Amino acid sequence: MSDNRILFTKAWLKKAENDLVSAKQILALENGPTDTPCFHAQQAVEKALKAFLTFHNIEFPKIHALDRLLELCLPKTKELNKLRKEIIELSIYAVETRYPGDFFEPEKREAQEAYDNAEKIVGIIRELLMGELKEDEK
Repeated sequence: MSDNRILFTKAWLKKAENDLVSAKQILALENGPTDTPCFHAQQAVEKALKAFLTFHNIEFPKIHALDRLLELCLPKTKELNKLRKEIIELSIYAVETRYPGDFFEPEKREAQEAYDNAEKIVGIIRELLMGELKEDEK
């Protein structure tokens, strides 16, 4: 495997983890916004899926649609299909919470659930990739 693919895979994962940290910190605020952690939860999963695709040398378009990114991943692992519902539910936070107009403010409980799901999904993708990175080093 090329060093660049490994570096880019790890860089995507780091970005995903940074989004999780941001979401967690905002959720910890007593009266913090709830739209922003939802956006970061969606972004964390998007970046983790892109890490997976990068590792497997699968080209992907510049999109935020988690369902489309998931479909690109499935030929390499069926494990992620078990998380389809949670992954797709996060898709609404890519745009809808970011811009005025169709703006909605999620409830705190909803924001926490988005974070929890993202943390779980990113963790599973990280485990899948770390196992494969170790296999590749052999």
